[in-house]
Amino acid sequence: MKRDFRISYSRLNAYLFCPYKYKLIYLDNIRIPSNADITFGHIIHRTLEQFHNCKHNNFSCNKLFELYNDSWKNDGFITPQQIFEYYVRGKKMLKYYYQSFARSKDKIKVLCVEKQFTSNIGKYEFVGIIDRIDEYPNKIYEIIDYKTHSNLWDQKKIDNDLQLSLYAYACRNVFKLNPHRIAIYFLSKNRKIYTTRSDSAICKAIKIALQIAENINIESFNPNIVNCHFCGLQSQCKYVHKV
Repeated sequence: MKRDFRISYSRLNAYLFCPYKYKLIYLDNIRIPSNADITFGHIIHRTLEQFHNCKHNNFSCNKLFELYNDSWKNDGFITPQQIFEYYVRGKKMLKYYYQSFARSKDKIKVLCVEKQFTSNIGKYEFVGIIDRIDEYPNKIYEIIDYKTHSNLWDQKKIDNDLQLSLYAYACRNVFKLNPHRIAIYFLSKNRKIYTTRSDSAICKAIKIALQIAENINIESFNPNIVNCHFCGLQSQCKYVHKV
């Protein structure tokens, strides 16, 4: 296998979930079937990206709803009732998001949204997209990652989240910004939960990423059958019958 392949958090996470799932998606090019949660997440991210890229005089809740309607797609939803339920949920989510943002927008500067980056981890190219980076007074910077699912994570899970560690690394090395604040924004609850990343935590994340990349290079794709019940590729997997 070529050693110049790109790594990303999505790829690393797929491998951690199940190495064979990684193979199916990224080597065999099998697509995960679309579902309501995937589609809904894309819609909300797209809506917020467009909203924060609007001119300042277009910052209004009505504008946010207009962008939401324009971004809406029915792909992956099973029934009209499910479409309605997710649509209402999203509109409520965005209403509270706007109210929170309106209260704070004079204190912060949104530097970028859905910001793509390219960096390196060891000899591997590392790519990703950071949902939002804000600047507060006195050059205080905050990384924000949006989550659209309904459940909150506990603090321990957030403190150990691999994605946040790698994005803190990218923020330092690509954008030359030291993220003083790192938050997951649980949009369904309109709540941010904060964490930090020490140098040792970032080094640990880099080691994990490098180990996974090396495993991919030697084509180590043994399945993790413990997770089969949670996988969207059961119909394409030759190991699922062993569960």
